[in-house]
Amino acid sequence: MDSSLVPATLSGVPRTMLLTTRARVDEHQRPNGIFRDPKVAAWWPALRWDTALDAMYRPNAQLTWAVRAHLIDQVVQRHLSTYADAVVVELGAGLSTRFYRVGQRCRHWLELDLPEVTALRRRLDTESDQHRFISASALDFAWMDQVPTNSPKALLIIAEGLLMYFKPAQVQALVGQLRQQFPGATLTFDALGNVGKASGNRWLAQLGAPLKWSIADERDVAALGLTVVDVRSLIQENCRYRDRIGLFGWVPWLSQLPPLRNAGLVVEARLTP
Repeated sequence: MDSSLVPATLSGVPRTMLLTTRARVDEHQRPNGIFRDPKVAAWWPALRWDTALDAMYRPNAQLTWAVRAHLIDQVVQRHLSTYADAVVVELGAGLSTRFYRVGQRCRHWLELDLPEVTALRRRLDTESDQHRFISASALDFAWMDQVPTNSPKALLIIAEGLLMYFKPAQVQALVGQLRQQFPGATLTFDALGNVGKASGNRWLAQLGAPLKWSIADERDVAALGLTVVDVRSLIQENCRYRDRIGLFGWVPWLSQLPPLRNAGLVVEARLTP
């Protein structure tokens, strides 16, 4: 694919999607990678890396983004095994290729992101009746009317690398609207604790994408009106890859300390009525 095909001029939060896109490319290319992602590897030559992101793209960060993607893939696989008529919506989808990795058995898969990101996706990806693209902010609740489901329990909503960029009141409003419109659906997302927010915010604020929402632990998730089904600590999961994580791989008990355990969580929850 000609590298001039896609001008990747992005700003603010959309700019950060290049970090996680590259993380999946690099994971795919590792001989012992956590997952395979040939689709994103095929797209990568058409994208222009932003060298301003170099300071944030470190080995531990790459591993964390790959682990996060893998954990959410597992949620999708369980959901599709449970519901034959499953519908999946990715909020702030960026250049997610999860549909190609694990989503082929779903009834409908919707990728939602801001217009400039969706325009970029359309130059790389192909829309179909099964796999649709929506240009909208997750905070513009009109997108919910486009979700084709008669069974909320069969609906899985993914917010990967998204909610931490919203103000707490915006997160609460989004969850409240989801609960009202899709009671019984599953919402899976990642959340930062105070340690995770502090470590990433210096760089992200310089990119015009400051982190705004964080939690102490999963009790803050329940306080949003969600029923927590499963919680995974990203630092603890990273410890499975001892050869890649450094100190935590060799001293795994450090990841049990609450500030570190809660630095980054992947949460699976039910939208309670």
